[in-house]
Amino acid sequence: MSKITRLFSSVFVRLLLVCLAAWLLITVAVSTLFVGYRILAGLPYNPLIDHYFAYLVTDIAGQPERAGQIAARLGIEIDYQGPEHRWSTGGTPPPDRLRFFQTPDNDTLSFAFRHDVKYFRYQHPSGSYLFTLPEQHSDGWLQSHLHLLALIIIALTFAGAYFLIRRILAPISSLHEATRKVAKGDLNHRVDIAGTSELAKLADSFNDMVRQLREMISAKEQLLRDVSHELRSPLTRIKVLLELVEPPDRVDQIRRDIKELEDLVSAILESARQFHAVDSLRMEDIDLGDLVAEVVARQEEPAKNVVLEKPAHPISAGIDRRLFTRVVDNLLTNALLHGQPATAPIRIGLAQGNGYVELTITDSGPGIREQDLPHLMEPFYQADKSRSREKAGFGLGLSLCKTVVAAHGGELILTSRPGQGTTALVRLPGNTHIGENT
Repeated sequence: MSKITRLFSSVFVRLLLVCLAAWLLITVAVSTLFVGYRILAGLPYNPLIDHYFAYLVTDIAGQPERAGQIAARLGIEIDYQGPEHRWSTGGTPPPDRLRFFQTPDNDTLSFAFRHDVKYFRYQHPSGSYLFTLPEQHSDGWLQSHLHLLALIIIALTFAGAYFLIRRILAPISSLHEATRKVAKGDLNHRVDIAGTSELAKLADSFNDMVRQLREMISAKEQLLRDVSHELRSPLTRIKVLLELVEPPDRVDQIRRDIKELEDLVSAILESARQFHAVDSLRMEDIDLGDLVAEVVARQEEPAKNVVLEKPAHPISAGIDRRLFTRVVDNLLTNALLHGQPATAPIRIGLAQGNGYVELTITDSGPGIREQDLPHLMEPFYQADKSRSREKAGFGLGLSLCKTVVAAHGGELILTSRPGQGTTALVRLPGNTHIGENT
């Protein structure tokens, strides 16, 4: 979108243009009425005007010299145009386009206005006489500076409209900033707009919406904790009873099912604890290269298939060590489990740009289908329904990673193509620096 398109899509600019258009329409309408009034009422008709111009035309009698004497005495200009002759007493010819209005009941005399100059045209059998009455100059300051005063009034009107509209629309900026914060997970943010205007009511509705959303999420998390807690007690009793019974057929299968339920309960509880911990980050300045190397070392045997491309200089960032370690561990575990069979080692890269830090984990496995990519970070979502729980997990890891990265002000992006592997990109904001310890 071009800058001009963005400019005219702004509500502020549109309102300002509407105000200016309304002001111009009012100005044009008033000016039209004023000019019409001057034309119709500014020169009241008097029969003496006919007789006076008839007298002047008779006195001139087509003689330029006599016309010059009369024009000099009266301070006017006289132009004559006949079938054979044409002359003028003034040095400036009259305008070419003048709109003449006929005087009542007289076909010989008509008049016109151009600014403050009046023109009278008298049709004589011998030719046409045009009498120009020059502008009547005033010594008053107001009249001589009327145009400047009009420009000042226009400028003040424009400035007043600008600041008034800006003040009226200021709450929209607050609402816009609030939506950005809520989208990043800050459900405690409120918009305070005083008054009873439509925007104040909109702010109240926004605050109510955020409050209800916060309560719904809190209720959902509490439900998960309660259900998980309630499931553990019967599972424990079932395990004790199984130990007391002689191992008949299918007891091993029952034990495996119980183990899977226990793992699910543990995963839900751990996920709930991690989500709760996001609200109270303990930020530290940590070398990301060292942190990633520690996570890779903990993978033991599978870590032989991992290549860590550490930069020449340390890249540090302000992060919560425990939560961010969980993010790297989850992403690397996903790459090791789901990136098989692989045609190349898993590559981990660190980079620093203009105001951000990037961590990338890339595998060369079978990749992910396009229709699954938008849903991978939803809780309990499984792209491959055929995988066992031992390999696929419960679908909570990526959801937790997204929440933790968002709490750090960053973003988690997954890109993949079937048969070409998958890349997980973690981008953190610019509270970073390079090489302070070198």
